[in-house]
Amino acid sequence: MTISRDMTTLEANVFSQILSGTCEEPIPAHRIRGRFGVSKRQLENIVESLRVNFRVPIVAKKFNPNGYYIPRNEEERSEGLGPYKRQILTEQKNLSIIQSIDLEDFWKNKKAL
Repeated sequence: MTISRDMTTLEANVFSQILSGTCEEPIPAHRIRGRFGVSKRQLENIVESLRVNFRVPIVAKKFNPNGYYIPRNEEERSEGLGPYKRQILTEQKNLSIIQSIDLEDFWKNKKAL
């Protein structure tokens, strides 16, 4: 994949912060947001851009200590991908359930809930 643009200053700053994290001590999102004055959503978009546009393998821990880091080996990558895999499975289950519900039947019988 060819990169079609340079990183913005904000992307480079966020990348630098995350680069200083480790699997044992990831960089908490609140610290990055506070340092650069970005919202949760803005940070998520920057992280996504770093992954997609610049192929930075950023992962996150969802339990203490939580935060972002770049894995240094396959074990750290696997640990960081676990939450994403669980989230995908949950979303697939939700999608399947919602798609399988007969809407006419649901609205006809909603009083029974």
